[in-house]
Amino acid sequence: MNADLFCEAFCQSIALHTVPLGFVFKTPFRRSDGDAISMYIRRHDSEGGYRVEDDGQTVTELEMQGFDLDNETRRLAFLDLLREYGAFFDDSHFIIHSSFVEETQVPALAVNFSALLLRVQDFLLMTRERARSTFRDDLIEMVEAQFGSTCSISLNRPLQPSMKDYVIDILVRAPDGRSLAIFAGNSELRALECLLFWKEFRERQLPDVKAMLVLETAKPPQIKDRTFSRVVNSGVLLASMDGEDIAIRQKMADGLRVQ
Repeated sequence: MNADLFCEAFCQSIALHTVPLGFVFKTPFRRSDGDAISMYIRRHDSEGGYRVEDDGQTVTELEMQGFDLDNETRRLAFLDLLREYGAFFDDSHFIIHSSFVEETQVPALAVNFSALLLRVQDFLLMTRERARSTFRDDLIEMVEAQFGSTCSISLNRPLQPSMKDYVIDILVRAPDGRSLAIFAGNSELRALECLLFWKEFRERQLPDVKAMLVLETAKPPQIKDRTFSRVVNSGVLLASMDGEDIAIRQKMADGLRVQ
């Protein structure tokens, strides 16, 4: 192994530019949205020295993605992470920053701060997983409110034993035998499984069955355009949770033909 090649791989994508407050430093690392992780190196005008800080968007992005710093458990986890890297959070300016150090210490500090900003991205992943779970829970709650008094509702089960490969998120059965198979469309895989399930029960000519894919948003980014188009052009009922509750409830009722 040639150590120089490793140094080249890291160094060729970094950049340091002068700005009025000091410098802006672009790291070789990227955020979850694909943008490079950058930081400001702020000069202390009166006492000398420098500190490293983010652009003020890190915490804003966290909160936009549902990471609530008013939640005590999450705030403590966030502050513990900052403490591990010797960093601080300025509530008034939404800036994560280090202490002021001498100029010779700035490069090592920038490396440490880069690691911190990468670790902060883990909170975004946690938030997205929680959002997916909450979406499914909200969908179950909606179905139970809609059909709980008139139909039987089962979770995570196949339509029948011979179709055990198609696990349905929410299976609603009416007293007259009609069934509505609802898939929570929070991933590419679930959308494809719903589509395959629809094709399977059609080929088997099973009567009184409808498949429904409920999306978290009208066009979720995690589902490929091709898959989305195939669902739209199929006989799968399609709805999204970001629409009006009345509209999605009506689609469910139409699918089961229960009013």
